Amino acid sequence: MIIAAGESLIDMLPVDQGGKRFFLPVPGGSPYNVSMALGRLGVPVQFLCRLSEDPFGKLLARTLEGSRMDLSLCPRTPALTTLGFVLLDGLKCDPSYVFYTENTAGCALEPGDIPQRLAPEVHCLHFGSFSLAAEPIGSALEKLLSLKTAQVMVSLDPNIRPFLVRSREEFLPRLEHFLAAADLLKLSEEDLAWMHPGLSAKDCCRKYVAAGVGLVVVTCGAKGAVGMNACGTVEVPAERVSVADTVGAGDTFQAALLAWIRREHGLKAEVLRTLDVGELKDLLSFAAKAASITCSRAGCTPPWQHELNCAAATQPQIDADRHR
Repeated sequence: MIIAAGESLIDMLPVDQGGKRFFLPVPGGSPYNVSMALGRLGVPVQFLCRLSEDPFGKLLARTLEGSRMDLSLCPRTPALTTLGFVLLDGLKCDPSYVFYTENTAGCALEPGDIPQRLAPEVHCLHFGSFSLAAEPIGSALEKLLSLKTAQVMVSLDPNIRPFLVRSREEFLPRLEHFLAAADLLKLSEEDLAWMHPGLSAKDCCRKYVAAGVGLVVVTCGAKGAVGMNACGTVEVPAERVSVADTVGAGDTFQAALLAWIRREHGLKAEVLRTLDVGELKDLLSFAAKAASITCSRAGCTPPWQHELNCAAATQPQIDADRHR
């Protein structure tokens, strides 16, 4: 069982129709997307976040339930749903975001909502995105992290939104706390540029592997992805696909990493350090394939396992522009 903890929100996705632009509400939020993708890939997963009682909150809950998700850790709240407006950069389909978070349900998780201990069947905790920089949810996630035992893997995708980090100096100690606990770390090029300006993807991987992270992956958009552990380094190209947009592609990539590791070896932190380069290549290629399917659809609509099985037999078309 995996617990994915962090924000949920409604992404307002731009749609052009009749010469006018509209915004279509679709479920989103990085940890939410990871949860949805894991459920669709057949991985037992619980999502941990407060959900609003408003119509958007009910849409978020229905979507997760339809993706075979366990919502027993999702307290309901009268606070309104968190909103994120997605802005696409022309033909590149490259998303930027504006979030409305103040006093909203997606950031309202409190330390008191966290269970006193993890259930025996929980073998992985996944954290990430702007939840780490917001309150009270950031403090709640720190409490959840404190429940980790030696048998529990920690997965982390910082997915940093700089304009939501009100104080870099205050945020970095918390981020470093999560980085120090991480067994699986995925960064995007944007994360890398914010955290370590001027550092290359490979040097970043070396830095965190040397610090004790079992497996580090940096996604590099159309250039593919780099993965490194104590056994070696692997680079894989981006999959080729006709791109609708890249919303949620990085979250799908993260979920696919976890799903492959669970399927092949079980969710054991020590396994990450011992994957050979052949296995690393298979792992990253599987994640890139899953992310490419999400890129082919508007909004974050991760693939089901049977779609990945079918996709393995088809030929790609056009470069996916970015795995974010």
